[in-house]
Amino acid sequence: MVVLTGACSSGGSSGGSGASAAGNGEKAGSDIPGVVFERAPGRSHRQGAIDYPGKKPPSGGNHNPVPLTCGYYDQQPPDEFAVHSLEHGAVWIAYGPNVAAADVAVLRALAKQDHVLVTPYAGMDTPITLVAWEHRLEVTSATDARIQQFINTFANGPSAPERGAACAGTGQPLAP
Repeated sequence: MVVLTGACSSGGSSGGSGASAAGNGEKAGSDIPGVVFERAPGRSHRQGAIDYPGKKPPSGGNHNPVPLTCGYYDQQPPDEFAVHSLEHGAVWIAYGPNVAAADVAVLRALAKQDHVLVTPYAGMDTPITLVAWEHRLEVTSATDARIQQFINTFANGPSAPERGAACAGTGQPLAP
């Protein structure tokens, strides 16, 4: 269950061009086959629902002022909170409704790692999608070796505009 409670963000963005803070965001992950760079359309704090064009889940953009606490959730969270976590360096692993329970267990265990968020997500083009700020990797298997490569590269990595910020805010993740 996703439980949202009010909390203060540890950092903030008053806006920006969407460019990666490290300046080399486009190159990050280029050694992982299938990783796609997607320019974030913004990175301002906004209240309320935000329309995220393109593939789901979103890999960046304007977002709620409060990030979603990283960990494992058994319900799809609001994009606006999870996108803020991406800005803080989270890797969001989203899995579709038809992913087998054994594969969900494999993904859930990944939520033990720092700056990793694992959730179900309806309406994706592939069974499992990983996103980090401005980066996407779509896979069909929870045992795909690229999943851990993506986490190693992007969790609190160079493409995060607020790298090092806490992956905590609202929501109460379940035990991984």
